[in-house]
Amino acid sequence: MADETALASLIPDPKPAWLLRAMDPSTPTTERNETVRTASNYVEDLGGEVLYPTIRVGEQGLYRPEDPLQEALDLGDFILVPGPSGTETASRATALSKYISDSLIATSRGSFVDKPLYEGAF
Repeated sequence: MADETALASLIPDPKPAWLLRAMDPSTPTTERNETVRTASNYVEDLGGEVLYPTIRVGEQGLYRPEDPLQEALDLGDFILVPGPSGTETASRATALSKYISDSLIATSRGSFVDKPLYEGAF
């Protein structure tokens, strides 16, 4: 994995609301024990790979936005991994996603959640 200090430095302060929610032990999970899934796409206008959530929480619980990237851009709650379009920047975004999942979320929530609250939803 890429250097964790370098990856951590990409996370803005304050952290995006979706990341704080995912780190909260009281947040419901999917049947796969997930509180968030992320994806990334290169956005030329921003000059980097945009890491954004594909699962969000709304009034009805966990949901998948129709266009997760556009929702993140509209809300401004993405994490930008700056760099040129290509494999290297995309790989850094993937490494950041893995760091968030394996280090930040797992550490803040403990190693497991007993029972998912939204079985079959995802």
